[in-house]
Amino acid sequence: MKKVFHLEPIYKSFVWAGRKLIDEFNLDPGLDSIGTIYCAIAIPNELDSEVREAGEPLSSFYTSHPDVFGCDEEEFPVRMTITCNEGFQSYQSHPDDAYALEHDGARGKVSGAVALHESDHVGTWPFGHKAVDRNEFRELIEAKAWDRLFTTLDVRDGDFVHTPAGVIHGGWGSGIVTATFGTNGDLTYRFYDNDRNDPNRPLEIDKVCDCASFPELPFCAKRVEPVRMENMLCYDYHDVDGEYVAKKLVVYGSCTYAYDGFLIMTCVNGSGEVAGEQVLKGETLLIPHGYGPFDLQGDMELIAISYHKKSDDVA
Repeated sequence: MKKVFHLEPIYKSFVWAGRKLIDEFNLDPGLDSIGTIYCAIAIPNELDSEVREAGEPLSSFYTSHPDVFGCDEEEFPVRMTITCNEGFQSYQSHPDDAYALEHDGARGKVSGAVALHESDHVGTWPFGHKAVDRNEFRELIEAKAWDRLFTTLDVRDGDFVHTPAGVIHGGWGSGIVTATFGTNGDLTYRFYDNDRNDPNRPLEIDKVCDCASFPELPFCAKRVEPVRMENMLCYDYHDVDGEYVAKKLVVYGSCTYAYDGFLIMTCVNGSGEVAGEQVLKGETLLIPHGYGPFDLQGDMELIAISYHKKSDDVA
C-alpha cells in the first residue's frame, strides 16, 4: 500500500514524572507533568494510539487492515514510547505473555531502552538479582536488602539495554529522555514503591517471585555502532523473532531507505520529510508493509519499531 499514516501520541503522567518531556517536545505548557509519550501502542480501551487518517484506534486498524502490516499475529505485536523518569519509579519486573495471560488476561512485556542523546555520562542502574533461589529472593525483598538483592549495570548514554521478561529493575530516575521499544503490553509487577500506598500501584510480590529466573537471565548494556549510508546513519538496536525490531535513523540531507515490513517512525529531533510527508519533532508515521524504497529529507533523528518472525524475509 502506497499510503503513509499518522499515529496520534498519547501522553501519560506518573508519580515519577516531571516537566522535561513537556519542554523537550514543546507540549502544552498547561500540563502538570508527563512521564511517557506513547508513540505507538494498541491496548484496547486503555492505551490505544489513534490512526489519524482512519479515525480509529490502532488495535482495530491492525485487524481491519492486515495488508498494511503484513503480520499474522492476532493482535498488534509491538509498542514504542519516549520516557523520562524524574523521580523514584518503583522496583519492578514485567511478565512474559504466557504468565500475564494466565494471571491477568493481558499481554506481558519484553522491552529495551536507549537514551536519545549520547554522551559520556555513565549511570549505574539496579538491574537483575543475586539471589540463589526463590526463598532467598523473597527474603531479600521483604527485608528491603536492596544491596544484597540487586546486581548493577553501568550504562553510558546511548547504550541499548534490553530487558527480558522477569528481570527486576527500577529505582531513581536521572531525568534522561529515553526511547523504549517492546512488545505490546503495559503490565508491571511492583515489589517496592518507595513506601507509597497507592491502590492504583499495588505491590505484587508473589508474581514478581513467580516470574524471576534462577540463575538470573543474561543481560548487558550494548553500544551499537551505526551503519553509514548516504546522508544517513542507521542504528540497529534489536531484532529478535517474536519480540521487536528497534532502530534509529539519523538523517542529514537526502537519502532513500527501504524496509520490507511495516515501520513505525517517530521524529525525536529536528524535522524533515518521510515518503513525501512532513514530519516534525514528536510526530509519528506508519509506513506500510511492502511500501518499497522511500525518500528521507531533512536534518532529523527518527526512532523506529517493527516486528517479524524468522521465516519472514526482512531487509
